[in-house]
Amino acid sequence: METLYLKSGEFFSGESIGFENGNILFRLSDGQVQSILLENVDRLEYKGTGNAAGEGDQLLVSNDNAELPPLPSMINQVPVPQPLGVAPDLDAGVDDESAFGQISEYSDQCWEYVEIWTKRFELGGTFLSGNTDRDYVTTGLNLEKSDNDNLFEFEIGGRWGQANGVRDANRWYGNATLDIARTTNWIVFVTNKNTYDEFENLDWRGTISSGLGYRFINEGDKRLIIRIGPGGTREIYNSPTLKRTTFDVFAELEFKWPLSDHIKLEHKQTWTPSVDVAQILRVTTETGLLFKLDNQDRWNLRMGLLQVYNSFPNAGRKKSDYTGSVSLVYTRK
Repeated sequence: METLYLKSGEFFSGESIGFENGNILFRLSDGQVQSILLENVDRLEYKGTGNAAGEGDQLLVSNDNAELPPLPSMINQVPVPQPLGVAPDLDAGVDDESAFGQISEYSDQCWEYVEIWTKRFELGGTFLSGNTDRDYVTTGLNLEKSDNDNLFEFEIGGRWGQANGVRDANRWYGNATLDIARTTNWIVFVTNKNTYDEFENLDWRGTISSGLGYRFINEGDKRLIIRIGPGGTREIYNSPTLKRTTFDVFAELEFKWPLSDHIKLEHKQTWTPSVDVAQILRVTTETGLLFKLDNQDRWNLRMGLLQVYNSFPNAGRKKSDYTGSVSLVYTRK
């Protein structure tokens, strides 16, 4: 029988059965399996079958700096990382080989923490030289950490291009979204979206919103989530200079679905109609098809279309921008 003690003071009796995505899997005495973040664990103790009271007790896992005794069964097979903020003690007289081993072990622990995140990198471009000079690059980085309850997503990227030495594309973005759920499909979300677009005469557009959402589907490669809530947008334009702040309604649809064994569809649409300036409506729609290139689904060829609509643009600018792209996508799972 093992006892798992949390930093909050709670404890559970049962059996540890493994680790997954930075969580310890712990089977309770009634057969229910709990998934608990390692950073919330204080220690894991094993109660043996000694003759005297307390004889045979073993400390299996602890978040203290103390050296741990050998771990039984499953615990022996799975490395348990120390907290990131705790460095191993280094004696002044240790040799170079021992010091290198400790540094290597600490590096491995940090890497295990980094691997909790799903990472996706996208790169595409066009390069022509001769009678036609054309350079165009599209890039993006997406980080996502999720479990059965919560999801945190951060994305950053952009598009840059020039033809015959004259720049004709320069748009960059950075977005972050946090979804919080508790045992139901309803979520509370917080999101922040930021955009720079030289050819919209836009120095910065920032939107922040918080509200409720619902996960109709959230199963691996399949996802259908809506988010709705109040928000606000700050815009700074140039040529001519314009600074504008509006109170908005934020609505977002996120959809991912495999069309076949080799093709996946991704679609995200965000609406931010203003509630205090009726003629202002902003819509961003991004759709992509990913074509699988390997059996591990790490490499994909992506064909994408981005539409940015602003019903009340800066003077002399059009309401809609369309960007098509073909890029190579690598996903580290």
